[in-house]
Amino acid sequence: MKKYLLDTNICAYFLNGKFNLEAKIDKVGFENCAISEITIAELKYGVEKASTKKRTGKP
Repeated sequence: MKKYLLDTNICAYFLNGKFNLEAKIDKVGFENCAISEITIAELKYGVEKASTKKRTGKP
C-alpha cells in the first residue's frame, strides 16, 4: 500500500474537521500516514501563536 506524508495544511484541516479527511485517512489506513518533524514544529508554532493571541488579545 502507498504511504502518505501529510503536510501542515492537511493536518490543520484534519484537526478542524474539514474536507471529510477523517474518512479519507481511514480509507488509506492511519498506519500509512506520517507527518514530518517540520510539520510538527509548524503545528506547535501555530498553537502557541493562537494561544498567545488569545491571552493578549493582540493579532
